[in-house]
Order: sequence, then C-alpha cells, then structure tokens
Amino acid sequence: MKVFNHKLLKDGPLEDRQYQANISQACLEQSTLVILPTGMGKTVIALRVILERLEEGPILLMAPTKPLAQQHADFLNKFLDVDINLFTGAIAPKLREPLWNSSKIIVSTPQVVSKDIENGRVNLTNFSLVIFDEAHRAVGNYAYVSIGRHYSSVSNNHLAIGMTASPGSSKPEIIRLCRDLGLSAVENRDDTDPDVISYIQPIKTRWIRIEMPLSVKDIANQLRKLQDYLCGKLYKQGIIERPRKVSTTMLIEAGRKLQMTYIKTKPNTPPQTFTMMTTQAMAMKVAHAILTVETQGMLQFLDYTSRIEKDAKDKKKASRANKWLSSNSDWKIAQKIAKSNPTDHPKLERLLELIEVQIHSGSSRFIIFAEIRHTATLIVEHLEKIQGAKPVRFVGQGSRVGDKGMTQKQQKEILDKFRNDEFNILVATSVGEEGLDIPSTDVVVFFEPVSSAIRMIQRRGRTGRNRPGEVFIFVTKGSRDEAAFWSSRDKEQKMHDLFSAGRIEIDVPTSEELAGSNIIDSSNTSSVQTTFQRK
Repeated sequence: MKVFNHKLLKDGPLEDRQYQANISQACLEQSTLVILPTGMGKTVIALRVILERLEEGPILLMAPTKPLAQQHADFLNKFLDVDINLFTGAIAPKLREPLWNSSKIIVSTPQVVSKDIENGRVNLTNFSLVIFDEAHRAVGNYAYVSIGRHYSSVSNNHLAIGMTASPGSSKPEIIRLCRDLGLSAVENRDDTDPDVISYIQPIKTRWIRIEMPLSVKDIANQLRKLQDYLCGKLYKQGIIERPRKVSTTMLIEAGRKLQMTYIKTKPNTPPQTFTMMTTQAMAMKVAHAILTVETQGMLQFLDYTSRIEKDAKDKKKASRANKWLSSNSDWKIAQKIAKSNPTDHPKLERLLELIEVQIHSGSSRFIIFAEIRHTATLIVEHLEKIQGAKPVRFVGQGSRVGDKGMTQKQQKEILDKFRNDEFNILVATSVGEEGLDIPSTDVVVFFEPVSSAIRMIQRRGRTGRNRPGEVFIFVTKGSRDEAAFWSSRDKEQKMHDLFSAGRIEIDVPTSEELAGSNIIDSSNTSSVQTTFQRK
C-alpha cells in the first residue's frame, strides 16, 4: 500500500490514494466543490488540504449536525497535534469568543458560526481555509449561505472547500451553490474515473415491483373524486392551472401563492382568500392520504385519518380543514373500505421474504428506509418474528402526538449497538440519510422510492463502502412510487451528464463585489451560465 506522510501528521501514515492526492492539489489551487461518492474519504481530502494551510492561519470545518461535527473533530484529533475545538450550541457564546482567537482549528455546526458572526464574536478575515461538509445544504436561509458570503467578502487569504456526494442536477443549482460558498471550481469523481475505479465497491440495485391491491385502488379512487372536487374549486378561482390530475407540487405552489396574497392584503384580506387557503390545505391532506394508502397500506392510512379525526374533535385547536374532511362523505367511504379490510400492504410481505433470504445468504447488516414513522414501527414489529433478525426503529428528534422523537443521545446509543451487532437491521426514516455516523451495511432497502436524486444518492451510499453492497427499491405499480422512481433516476442522470468531464470552472463574485452589496441574488443564475466551463 502506498502511504502518504507529512511532517504535521502525528499518528503515522495514511493510504495515499491517487484521486485524493489529485483532488486535494486542485483544492489548494482554488476554492473547489468536491463531489465524491459516500465512503470515498472526503474527510481525508480535507485533512490533506488542512495540512498545507495550517501554518497560514486558523481553519474552520463545518458539518450540519452535532454527531457529524464530533466525528470530524475526532478524526482530526487522531492525526493532528494542534489545538482543535468543537463548537456546538451546547458551548456558551461567552466561552466560544476567546477560543475563536486562540484555536488553530475549529470544527462547528454552521448555526453556531452564523450566530457568532452576526453577533460580532468573530469574523473570518484571517482564516486560511473554510470547509463546508454536506455542501448541498447551502440553500435558501441555511447558515452555510451567509457564512460563505461573509468569508468571501472579508477574507485576506481566501480558500474554501465544499464537500458532498450529491450537489444537485442542474446548472443553475450548481452555480448558485458555488457562488454562495465562494467556490470557483468543481472536482467530480464517480465509479468510472480511472483514479477512483480501483477503490470503488460495486453496488447492485434491484427494483421490486408490487401489484396494488384492488381494495387500495377503491380507496384511492374514492379519494381522487374528493381531490377533483377540491381542485375544481381552486381552478375556478384561478389558483391552479387545471382542475384534474393536479400534482402535489402544483398544490404546494398554490399554497405559496395564497400565502403571498394573504401577506400583501392583510389586515384587509378578503374572506375568499381564507376559504381558498382552507381548500388548498384540504386538497394537500387528500393528496397525502392517496399517497399513504397506495404506497404504505391500509393501516397507515387509518392511522393518518384517525389523527385527523382526533384533531377535528378538539374544539379549541381543530383546523377547519380537518373538521371538514372528517365529516365529508367521500372521506368516510374511503375510511369504511379500509376498516373493513385493515391488511398490511403487500410490500411488507415481500420485504419480510427478502430480509429472510438475505440473512440466510450471509448478509449481516441492513438499513431499511421508510418515509413514515408508523410504517417503520410496523416493519420492526414484523421483522422481530424472523429468525436472525434484530431490528430497531431509528427516527428523528421531532415529536408528534403519540410518537415521541429520539434525542441525539438515544440515536448515538442505537448506532453504537448497531455497530456492535446488538442490532443488525436499522429501520430508519429520512434521519438516516446524512449527518450521522452510520456504519456501512450489506443491504439498503427503500420501502418506497424518493423523488430527490440527492436523497437517493445519500441513502444508497450507506452500502458498498468496504465491500460490495446491494440496494432494493420497492415500487407499487400505478402509484406515485413510479413517478418518484423515474424522477430520481432522471435527476441523477442529469447530474452525471453535467459532470461527465470531471472538472468545471465557475466565475464567482470578487470580494470587492460582495463587499459592495449586502444582498446577493443567488437565484439569478442565468447571467452566469456561460461561465460554466469544462477544463
């Protein structure tokens, strides 16, 4: 094994991988967005750049969650004999302020950095390097955006790195992200690049298509009649473009338009606007009900409708939308059909068969992704009956009625037990996609597809790190599963096409341009697309 040595490394040599050497050298020459598959050592690339910039000034490395920031801090402490401080919200501002001036390296969550900049506890003028891990998070009001703009405008020795496995699938997205973070080049590697291919483990992806039960079709058809009625009312008021076959995206946009109308007209908002806002909310709930019954099953649908009914009975807090739905005849008929046949979705039976076969064939560690918490609970309950299966549910910190979230301490305890084989199946919601130190697995299962290429890539990256992996994606025929499946595939292909040449150059505003303007319109990318050039 070829090794990498440096005078500042304290814990012996690192493996010297050619692609890491190439990318780190590119990062030293100009601020760069690094796109690399999960598990390919983005942190090692960051370390190699840190080693070369350490004597030029302090360094800031950010990660979006406390556990991931802790992971980076532990890694750097292992290899560097310098002062490294970890900042999270648990560290009081008055304790952070002097450490900004004395630390060689600071590892932090971005929210802490943003608040300290805003409150004058620090500026990044003298920082020689700023690193944004999971850089695709830099969207809208996320703290990365303001930090990137600040660093670009004040730095005396600017160098920034963004790291991600999935940056987005369009030129405007990439240009916006790079401009916001002050990055002027993109270095991309995938499993086809010659300097990477020998380190990549193959991942086999299989799609499992499931027939939709007739009873599910009956419920969905009943709900679609209700949705058409509601969307017809929105269409007549000019809120949406058509009364039938209205997508969730169209309903979300309708909600945004109505919200803008409300903001512009308050306190004299006409009653019709409030009526349409309620109608849009009902249409969204019906759309979710259709999605739930088609892709999750009867029990999850009944769980969802029971929560709406419970809210409707609360005289003080009940929403108009929930009151109306719980008394609507089409909604009640759909509930009646489900209650007369409260069976699991056929996906679940196929999933149990798959896990049993995989365990017997030697697979030792699994992650199953489910979009809905109640589905995750049902999956765990059924998996517990399989010999050799040791499942555990893994969800986020947010709580709702009857379903308390997990604290970071609880999440860490579960992941430690998963790592130590006390559990061998992690049944996770979206919290398992990124930002946590989850061990590599043999098999990743999608209980339903996701429409986002970013989420698809993040989930798939949980396998195939140290050995070959397998991915199974369940798709219910004729449901929105199919639309999500094709959407994510199309977006991912566009992303691969976009970066097929490996390296890209992007013009970014100069520090003088940034300093002369308090606000940068990062959505205005059309004027800079011509600078999106390959080298």
